[in-house]
Amino acid sequence: MDGAWRVWESLTNWDTRYARWVDIGVAVGLFLFCSGWFFQAGPTHTNIGFDAALTAPLFLRRRAPFCVFLFISVVAVVQLVTSTPALADASLLVALYSVAAVSQWPRVVVSLLILQAGVIAATVHWDPVGTYFESLVFLTGMNFAAFLTGAVVRALRGQIDWLAERAQRLEHERDQQASLAAATERARIARELHDVVSHNLQVMVTLADAACVTRSQESDRATEAMREVANTGRQAMTDMRRMLGLWRDETRISDPLYAPAGPVDPPQPRLDELEALVERVRATGLGVSITREGTPFALSEAAELTAYRIIQEALTNTLRHATSADAVQVTLTFDDPDVSLCVVDNGHPSLPTSVSSFEGVHGGHGVPNMAARAAAFGGALRAGPIPSGGWGVATTLRLCRAPALA
Repeated sequence: MDGAWRVWESLTNWDTRYARWVDIGVAVGLFLFCSGWFFQAGPTHTNIGFDAALTAPLFLRRRAPFCVFLFISVVAVVQLVTSTPALADASLLVALYSVAAVSQWPRVVVSLLILQAGVIAATVHWDPVGTYFESLVFLTGMNFAAFLTGAVVRALRGQIDWLAERAQRLEHERDQQASLAAATERARIARELHDVVSHNLQVMVTLADAACVTRSQESDRATEAMREVANTGRQAMTDMRRMLGLWRDETRISDPLYAPAGPVDPPQPRLDELEALVERVRATGLGVSITREGTPFALSEAAELTAYRIIQEALTNTLRHATSADAVQVTLTFDDPDVSLCVVDNGHPSLPTSVSSFEGVHGGHGVPNMAARAAAFGGALRAGPIPSGGWGVATTLRLCRAPALA
């Protein structure tokens, strides 16, 4: 079936490409065949004028099929009245086929009725087969065969056009999906870069400031602080190279069918690396304590990354904005399958862990990124100053449990 369809499509494309020459070949070939040039040196009868008048209009059968049919019908009527039947009358069938293949249906019906009336008149006037009934059945069958052939070709062309339009629409939708996937990937990478760069650089700035303050009095602490700056800087550069390597890979971002041979994404941080994050923050002199409530359970990789990044961004904001704070309380509450996060600093000695008193929404890039990450797990981020002083960030991530292995 596929082979026959490909052959039909090839013939259709060839016919469309060389339409003018095909029409010329049909008209000339029909004239030569019907006038007898194929069988002997000249025509076999004196109706050469009618043969030419019946076949020559077929040159224009694609441009004006209905007009060509009407013109040939008029010539055929004149021939019916003044002459004898000829093979060139078959041009009426070619003209009817052309009308049925491309014209509007009212014109197709009119052409079919005109030709059928001509069939009846020719049967009565010439009786070409021998009996009126046999002549009428034969010519009517030829009439409807030409009509049905044109209608079938019309349907096949419509099917091909529909398939071509559908393929174009699917290609357009695929390009749109690829663009959306690229935008989503770029947004994800941008969030990762923001989290990595802003956190590590803020730690480095804080350590460098501390080293400058303590250099003249406590050289050992200043040296340790600068060593931590160097280590943090190396870690930040490593993470940035990994993320920028993804960004440079335009094929991966733009082509949804691209499948790299090996792993491309860098390993993402998990909650078991939270202690290392806290140690880096503690090196700046900010006291950080972590409290886990409830019964811990296995989280999905995406949930662990989201929780880690939200805590990281909250600690970064404390380093950047809460210059008077010297302690931060991080609370993780496990309530299978949900996980609640709460990060508050101590603008005042009190360290409330309840999120009910949080007010306001902080601007900038960090909080919107945290809100976007929380929203992916059905959580609404609450960030802002708390009445007792300091700043708080809290959210609840829904359905975080890792899927069970089959």
